[in-house]
Amino acid sequence: MLRYRINIFLQLFFAFLAAPLAAQTGDKVELNAQAILARVDRIMDYPAGEIQGVLKHIQPDGVSHSISFTGRVAREDFLFIFRNRDRGDQLKVLYNFGGEDIWVYNIHAIKLFHKMGIDKYDSILATNYSFMDFSNANFQNNYSAEITGSALIKGIDCHRLKLLPLFKGGEYGELALFVSKKNYLPMRIDFYDRNRVIFKFMSLAKTMEKNNRIVPIRYDMLNIKTGTITILSFFKFNEELKFQPEIFRHQNLGE
Repeated sequence: MLRYRINIFLQLFFAFLAAPLAAQTGDKVELNAQAILARVDRIMDYPAGEIQGVLKHIQPDGVSHSISFTGRVAREDFLFIFRNRDRGDQLKVLYNFGGEDIWVYNIHAIKLFHKMGIDKYDSILATNYSFMDFSNANFQNNYSAEITGSALIKGIDCHRLKLLPLFKGGEYGELALFVSKKNYLPMRIDFYDRNRVIFKFMSLAKTMEKNNRIVPIRYDMLNIKTGTITILSFFKFNEELKFQPEIFRHQNLGE
C-alpha cells in the first residue's frame, strides 16, 4: 500500500514538473516562428536608394507585356513610378510607414487614390502583383505565424509557416510561407483567398549578395485561376542616392 502511494506521488510530481516544460516548448515554437518572420522581413526589405526593375506579365498563349519601374527608397517610405513603352509614365505608387499606407496617383487620369482595406489588393496594371504584394509590408505586423512542418522547395529544405492575417477585410485569408532552414530565404509564398483556397503563389527565382546581405532580385508570381505569370526583376541598385522627405508626401504626387 505504501509503495502504491509512493508511485502515485511520483507520477503526480513528475506530471507537475512536465506541465511548465510543455508550456515553455509551446512558447518556444511561437517565438521561433516570429523570429523566422523577422529574418524574412529583413531579406525582403528594399535596399535604400534607387531601384530599377521590370514587371513582365505573360499570358497562357505566350503573349507578354512589360512594365518598367523606378523606386526611390528611404527607411520607411518608398515611391515607385511605373511606365510602359507605349504610354510612358502611368502610375506613381507611394508607400508610407514601411508599406502600410498606400497612395496611388494615376498620371493620365490626374487622380489620387488612397488604397485602404480591400483596395490594397487591386492589381498593378493588370499583372499578378497587387499593391499590397509590392509594398513589402512587414509580415510580423500583419500576420500571426505558426510552424506547421517542413517541405522541399526546389530541392531546398524549408520550414512551412502558416500565416493568418491579424486584420480582417483583406483579400488573403491565409498565407503559406516556405522558408529555407539554412539562411531563411522566402522560397515560396502561397496565397489563399478568404475561403482558404489557394489562387496564386510567388517563388523566389534569383538572389545576389550585396553589402553582406542577400538581396532577392527575381520573383515569379503564378496566378492559378488565370494561368498567367508575372516575373518581377530588379536589375539596378544605387544605394548612394538620398532623397528629400518631400517626395514621400502624397500631396506632392501630382507635381
